[in-house]
Amino acid sequence: MQNHQVVADTSLMMKEKPAFGGCDVMLIGYENQENLGLRSIAAVLNQHGVMVKIQPCHDTAREDILANIQAERPKIVGFSLIFQRMLYDFADLIAYLRHGGVTAHFTIGGHFPTFEYERILEEIPELDSVVRHEGEYTLLELFRNIDRPECWNQIKGIAFREGQDVVVTAARPLIKDLDLLPFPNRSHSPGSHRGLGIRSVAGSRGCYYECSFCSIQGFYQEPPGPKRRARTPANFVREIETLFYDYNARIFVFQDDDVFTKGQHHRQWLEDFITEIKRSGLADKILWRISCRIDDLNRNLLLKMKAIGLVSVYLGIESGSEQGLETFKKHYHVQDIYRALNILKEIDMPFEYGFMLLEPGSTFESVRENIDFLKEIGRDGRSLVNFCKMAPYAGTSIARDLEAEGRIEGTLASPDYRFLDPRMDLFQLFVSRTFNFRNFSEHGLVERLRFIKFDCAVLEKFYPGQYDVSSYKSAVRDLIRQCNETALETLSMAARLMENVSENKVFDYWPILQQLELEEKSAELRIGATLDRLMAAHDFESQVHPWNQLERQVLQF
Repeated sequence: MQNHQVVADTSLMMKEKPAFGGCDVMLIGYENQENLGLRSIAAVLNQHGVMVKIQPCHDTAREDILANIQAERPKIVGFSLIFQRMLYDFADLIAYLRHGGVTAHFTIGGHFPTFEYERILEEIPELDSVVRHEGEYTLLELFRNIDRPECWNQIKGIAFREGQDVVVTAARPLIKDLDLLPFPNRSHSPGSHRGLGIRSVAGSRGCYYECSFCSIQGFYQEPPGPKRRARTPANFVREIETLFYDYNARIFVFQDDDVFTKGQHHRQWLEDFITEIKRSGLADKILWRISCRIDDLNRNLLLKMKAIGLVSVYLGIESGSEQGLETFKKHYHVQDIYRALNILKEIDMPFEYGFMLLEPGSTFESVRENIDFLKEIGRDGRSLVNFCKMAPYAGTSIARDLEAEGRIEGTLASPDYRFLDPRMDLFQLFVSRTFNFRNFSEHGLVERLRFIKFDCAVLEKFYPGQYDVSSYKSAVRDLIRQCNETALETLSMAARLMENVSENKVFDYWPILQQLELEEKSAELRIGATLDRLMAAHDFESQVHPWNQLERQVLQF
């Protein structure tokens, strides 16, 4: 449990203080990495004299959360619902806390509550309010008026019950000048790797683009104000410096929705950021990773950023099919993707990417195009082939389209849809059964190989001469190539089989599909065993034990 001192100077990092007494507000959220949204809210509340504590919920027993609330006696308990799929997990926790006697005001925020405030108040009757859009000053104003419910309808950016009705107030204008915000509160026990601190940071909020599957545009659409805002490079680098010197941070994960953005103004922002990093003296002392679109990449800027520590780029590729790119409203073409990836290869910049193999309009033709595309970009082992089915999340234009077509199924927490070709539903079932562990488990091959790629970059930067990094990188690339090849061959064979038979015939061929699943999982075990040996040879902690889950699946056949 953390407690933070109040500081007025936004140039200072919020420090934890020894726990004593109670807090005014407790914020509960998922914190696999530091939850910058919650920690920014905490910093603003602290700045205005409100005592805040942050309670991670992803690895804390609900009994301990209840005990902490009872000990602290906050007036407000705020819940950060980052992932829509965790709706009912939060509902269960909130009901448990109320049953345990907690009488504090319960509020909740995040993208999903912002869009579905009426539904969430209906699904979780123990909630008292919803904080919509950016929460810093909305929660502050709610705290100041917590004992005056007659004033709540004057607080911009909230929703609450009034009798049998739900009242939603006007949207609070977006925070225009992000430099005026204090730096987010920080934990003294963040993630680390080989003794080096890892921190998340964000230099901007919002996105100019309108991808159909993304809720970011919708989240910032209703409130008045610019939809994308950036801190000044000097302000942003000052936070990085503070994390470096006070928290031993050497590795930074940029949480910006899109670091690169078209236009001379933002190009200049990046040039100024590069200058500030050089001025700080950190250029040869840190590593960092960014996310961006493929059509915004600039070769010269990438080279300059690589020189000051950029070691990985995460791309929103999403599809290798023109149909998929059009469905997703990406506004670029497959050839544009190849051109962008060629830039990264030319300058030897590692990259990973998001990819949705299946979307509402998928056909076996588009699936073949996607598989061929993934084979092309994955054959050299530079990046891991990974894929999923597009989910129609609240606040996205594609969810609205599917709703209008009467195609939305599933639950409020996990909305889903069926394909127009029923054989595609069977293909998706095969993909889920075969690849869910590989693609999505933290112990699956995708995450393990991504992390060992990262380990290569860490050793090369911070421990030169201690390991044969060149051989290490070559071995990792070979394992990634093997991982890619076996997955894509399995996908290809399953798609070819299903495309050429009727829906009923697919069921007759299911034993063949089960055999493909077995062979894929057996290949993953073999690659994983080689990976364990490679990790051990480079003093990387072994992760053999989590593979018991996959071994059990193989033995079931």
